[in-house]
Amino acid sequence: MSKRGNEGDTTDTPSVVRKRARAYTPPRAPTLDVWLKPDAPPPLLAASPHLNDQDSTFISFTLSFEPPSHVRSVSALTKEVKRIVRELDVVRLVGEELLTRNEGAFQAGEGRAPGRGKGKERAREPDCRMWAARVVGLNEGKNGTGGEGDYQLLEAFDDDGEKFGGERLLRVLKEKSAVDVITICVRWFGGTMLGPARFQHIGVTAQDSLKELQTLVTRRDLRADIERLDDEIAAMRATLAPPGSPLQSVDGAVSSQKSADGGEKGKYNQIDDIVRLQRLRQAREKTKANLESRVGWVGLDQSRAEDAAAAAARAAPAAGGA
Repeated sequence: MSKRGNEGDTTDTPSVVRKRARAYTPPRAPTLDVWLKPDAPPPLLAASPHLNDQDSTFISFTLSFEPPSHVRSVSALTKEVKRIVRELDVVRLVGEELLTRNEGAFQAGEGRAPGRGKGKERAREPDCRMWAARVVGLNEGKNGTGGEGDYQLLEAFDDDGEKFGGERLLRVLKEKSAVDVITICVRWFGGTMLGPARFQHIGVTAQDSLKELQTLVTRRDLRADIERLDDEIAAMRATLAPPGSPLQSVDGAVSSQKSADGGEKGKYNQIDDIVRLQRLRQAREKTKANLESRVGWVGLDQSRAEDAAAAAARAAPAAGGA
C-alpha cells in the first residue's frame, strides 16, 4: 500500500456505527510462558465501532497483552507484536458485518473481494494495520523478585504505510496511561484522500477500543473476585459446620448456599452489568467478614477446650497417686 502522508482535506462528516463491545479470544502462540502458566486468563480483545469517511473504513482493536519473559527490549517487543498483528483475523471478526452494513469502503466496493462461488463476495484484507504497544517488561538480567527496579516500560509502534498512524496510536495509549496493551487500527482505503482528518479517525477509534477493553477487564476482574470470595466463604462455612456436625443441620446456609458459594467456575460470565457485579462482590465481602468473626470465636472455643483437656490430663495422674 502506498503511503498517504499528503492526503487532502475533506469536509464531509464521517459516520460511526455503534455496536456493543465484543470480547474476542485471540490465538495464543505455544510459547514457554503459556506452558508455564496454563491457568493464566486468556487475553481480551475489544473492537471499536466502525468509522466510515468517504470511501474509507476505520476500526481499532485493543488487546490485553502481558509480555512474555523474553521481551526485554523494544526490538523483542516489536517482533512479538508484529506476529500478533499478523495473526489477527480481521476479516473473520468483522468482515460479515461490514459487508452487511455496506458503508464506507464497502459501499464503494473497494472493501470487497471475489468469494468462492459465482456471485459471492467477501471482505478483503484491510490495506493497513498500523499498531502501537505499551507494556511493562523485565529488565535484562532481572527475574522480577527485586521489586519495581526489575521492570521497565517498553513502547513500540508501526505505521504500516499510514504515515504517522502508529505514532498517533501510541499517543492515545500515553494519554490514557494504558499499559500491557496493543492497539491495532485497520483501514480499508477506497482511493479518496482524507487529509489530517484521518488522524482524528485513528485516535477516536483507538480511544473507543481502549475504553471497551477497560470495561471487559473490569468485568473479568469482578467475576474473578466474586468466585474467589465464594470459595473462601464456602471454606469458612465448612469450618463452622463440618460434615456430620450438629451445626450443619442448624445452619441452613451451609446447604442452601452450596450451589452459590464455591464450586462451578465461570458461573458469573453471563452477568455484564458492572454495577450488579460490584454489588455482588460487596455482598460477598460482608458475608466473609461476618463469617471471619464467627470462625474466630470457634477457634477460641476450640483452643479453650484443648487447654482444658490438657489440664485435666495433667491432673489425672496426680489424683491417682493420692
